[in-house]
Amino acid sequence: MDETNLIPDRIAATLRQFPPFSMLPPETITDLAQSAHVRVLVAGETVWHQGDPPGEDLYVLVRGRIEYHITNDEQTEMVAVRDEGDLLGLTPLLRSHPARTTAKVVEDSVLYGLPWRGLQRLLSTSDDARHYVNRHLFWTTRLGGEVNSLPAVESEGITSRAKNILQAHLVGGRVIQPRSPDRLLTCTPETSIHDAARVMARRRVPSVLVVDPAGHPLGIVTQSGIVKQVVAGELPRESPVKEVMASPVITVSALSSATAAILLMLRERIGQVCVTEDGTPDSPALDVFTNKDLLAQSGHHPAGLLREFRHARTVARLRELCDEVEKITGSYLDAGVSAIFLGQICAELYDELIQRLLELTTLEMKDTGVPLPSVPWAWISVGSDGRREQTLRTDMDNALIFGAAENAEEDEKNRHVFLQFTNAVVAKMVECGFARCQGGVMASNPRWCQTDQEWLDEIKEIGTSTEPDPLFRGIVLYDMRFISGDPTIVRPVRQAIIDSVRSNSWLQRRLAELVVETPPPLNFWGKFVVENRGDHEGEFDLKGRALAPLRDAGRLLALKHNQLRRYSTGGRWEDIRRNVPALEEMAKVAREAYDVLLSLRLQTAIARQNSGRFVDPSALSKLEKARLAHAFDVVRMVQTHVRLAFNLESR
Repeated sequence: MDETNLIPDRIAATLRQFPPFSMLPPETITDLAQSAHVRVLVAGETVWHQGDPPGEDLYVLVRGRIEYHITNDEQTEMVAVRDEGDLLGLTPLLRSHPARTTAKVVEDSVLYGLPWRGLQRLLSTSDDARHYVNRHLFWTTRLGGEVNSLPAVESEGITSRAKNILQAHLVGGRVIQPRSPDRLLTCTPETSIHDAARVMARRRVPSVLVVDPAGHPLGIVTQSGIVKQVVAGELPRESPVKEVMASPVITVSALSSATAAILLMLRERIGQVCVTEDGTPDSPALDVFTNKDLLAQSGHHPAGLLREFRHARTVARLRELCDEVEKITGSYLDAGVSAIFLGQICAELYDELIQRLLELTTLEMKDTGVPLPSVPWAWISVGSDGRREQTLRTDMDNALIFGAAENAEEDEKNRHVFLQFTNAVVAKMVECGFARCQGGVMASNPRWCQTDQEWLDEIKEIGTSTEPDPLFRGIVLYDMRFISGDPTIVRPVRQAIIDSVRSNSWLQRRLAELVVETPPPLNFWGKFVVENRGDHEGEFDLKGRALAPLRDAGRLLALKHNQLRRYSTGGRWEDIRRNVPALEEMAKVAREAYDVLLSLRLQTAIARQNSGRFVDPSALSKLEKARLAHAFDVVRMVQTHVRLAFNLESR
């Protein structure tokens, strides 16, 4: 390991390329670079070990690749990958606790160390930078801590409670699929290093496979190997590649699990693995895969997708990433991962998508001479988006709050610009595969793009109106969740809607009536009750008759018992279970039932390529029917409790 000082101007120029530094004034980055230092690490070294106390510096990875590993019960697994532009060591610094991971260098890396104390003060001056850091912290905290202990239900032969992200990959992983033979770049042992490097540069690949006349792999020549031996060493560039190739070659068969191959590469500390016909070096080579290639085939790790969303430059690329989100959703669901947990994963990814779309649209408007008004604003998710329950791109639920000006005329001018902004963002979301909300709950709708004062005035009327529309809007708003912009403008609106419902017994009773008005589709004899006519003949409404009552009951009971910390239905039931002893057992089974129902809806949506709202019971297995019937019994039990708690007449 070697530490030196770089020219501060060069450090500053590099930092300005990456968030959150790109969100800060340029002159502050110049000052910050004066106190920075550079750290150079080679593959095989570690930045820190699990359990190490937090240091005094935050690191920015400028070049190379670093992997985070967690050791639990003598088993070690990779939980995250850090590439160019990523922050290292943020969580221990912010939480003031020992590192939960070991940071291993897998490619020669250059890091910039920045004094945390000064950087923390600097970040506090920028809302955008601070929000970026908070989002980063939320995701890395999940990877480092809560992922392994999330409760979930059990499915056929798979205990979801025991699963984490990597285990889901192992269970649901795909086999390696060799690509076109034309893609494989090979050479003989006597090929010169210069010729091999030139071909690698022309084909833009990181390595070339050295083979014998029969096509059997003998070694691999990499760019880093050439740099070490030729550029940094004294080996002539006309030397044969056999002088610099890594040998023997680690091989796998085409029938291997992509995830198992990744683990093999981690264990052997290699950057490439060769696929051969029979999995040994004594058969012809078919392909060479890097870690990133295998991640693409095994299903992207969510943390990697989060990073790619953050750095995407076009809507087309963001659309591709959204497609990847739905792919891993299906594979995780097949592996038995909790649907509630899947919603949390997808919410983080889609939040990052929206954040990026907002950034791109802001730049576009600025370039066309129409900057956003200089008033605070916030993009919020509402409805299922707000509850972190949207896993597929079925529709969108969002709104915009912007600060009221001194007069109505100025508000209308600002609204006109913000509607241009929101229409452009919504259009981009449609390009990314989302459907427009049929109910018009979108920030591009003037009714969902209002000043903070307009929202507050409307909320005051919700408790006194007997019309269905204000009640509907109030319910949708109740699940609001901040996504981007200025969070301070959201808090009063959210608090107002909570206070409005909490102080109005008539409104609470009306919400309770919504919970109990529709019984689950299961009759006294345990038979499913289905539609007998129309487009959904022979099916039942899973959303309206099972998910909605549990969702609405969780919201109402969380309010009644002052459990307001969580936004999601699963989170609300979990808080009730933990903090309301009298409802502990009911809340536990309600959360489990909601997870079962949510999983079924998601499976149906993927299989039928629709919203998954309606389910045909004849298509379910015997075990699925039994679990579904149990979930419906739980719905009926929860409805009975709500009926008694709010003195409603029996149905």
